[in-house]
Amino acid sequence: MPSRFDLIVIGAGPAGTVTALEAARLGCGRVLILDQDESPRARVCAGGLSPRACRVLRELGLWDTVVREAYPIHTVRLVSPHGREVVLTGEPRGVVMDRRRFDQILVDAAVRAGAEFRPGARADGLLEEGGRAVGVRCGGDEVSARWVVAADGGAGRFSMDERPRRLVQAFMGRFEGVRLSPNRIDLIYDRQLLPHYGWVFPESDSRANIGVSILPERLRGRSLRDVFEAFVARYCAARLSGATQIGPPRGRLLLTAVGIRHCAPPGLLVTGEANRLTNIATGEGILYAMISGRLAARAIRKADRRGLNAVQAERSYATSLRVALQPTFLMAGLYCAGGVRALDGVVALAGLRPANRLLAGLFARL
Repeated sequence: MPSRFDLIVIGAGPAGTVTALEAARLGCGRVLILDQDESPRARVCAGGLSPRACRVLRELGLWDTVVREAYPIHTVRLVSPHGREVVLTGEPRGVVMDRRRFDQILVDAAVRAGAEFRPGARADGLLEEGGRAVGVRCGGDEVSARWVVAADGGAGRFSMDERPRRLVQAFMGRFEGVRLSPNRIDLIYDRQLLPHYGWVFPESDSRANIGVSILPERLRGRSLRDVFEAFVARYCAARLSGATQIGPPRGRLLLTAVGIRHCAPPGLLVTGEANRLTNIATGEGILYAMISGRLAARAIRKADRRGLNAVQAERSYATSLRVALQPTFLMAGLYCAGGVRALDGVVALAGLRPANRLLAGLFARL
């Protein structure tokens, strides 16, 4: 492995690969992606790409590749805590795609742009000089770089953010032979899950992933698996009659935030869930991973072009994150704190066409 790069990216999920793709296209020099797995692995992820995420993919020039394999979503069925329901129409709804395949598309795009990808390579720690990150230790080697980006997810080891961790727990199973309404996702705000929800996301006309998200304190002594199974029994039993489960259901913790911060040593930029960029209301992370990856690459390019030092580059990146994401994250926090109480009334009003369009537009922008 060459021992000198301009940029090392730790992690080959959407945050890392989009960082590498954008940096290579902007001419940031020699880019290396390190990932501890040999290939994109299965993740507990519903695979939903929101309308905003689809717009980012179009800007990256990857939409045509994604849409050929993704399952299109045209409507959203929303069920309120007291059982009222409405089908939202009138706004583009996005797509659902297997997460492993999506990650592979991003890796391939970054490599085509000129980045080098090294699978099965774990970054064991940072190289630092005078308090500045100047590379990584990897498998006994020291690999130096002018810049390092950490995109290693919620279990990441490189952020210096000392705030208490705000976690959402998710649990998901995949099923084949499901009775589905084509091209529709279901968001079900069961009272046991509030302020979060359960979902049914179709991956084809007969295959779907079904899951729940919940705050840890809402479990109240129950296991996450028990909560998932109770949700499936209550809302999905008829749909799953005769269906086959694909592998065991799995759970994971989502690292979230409401306030956008960036805490890292100079020379290191932290992206995606490693920087707590998961929406606390929806659990969406792919969109914010891609946005933060692009902003990190642009901050590096800006620093190189203007001769900014590492501290100035970090401040530029942190400011761009707040401008791009803080309004959305604050709205998500307010929704979790109290807005969910209005869901029954909102769903009832959404039976009226103007309100339906308004609510559809709101959900498209969360």
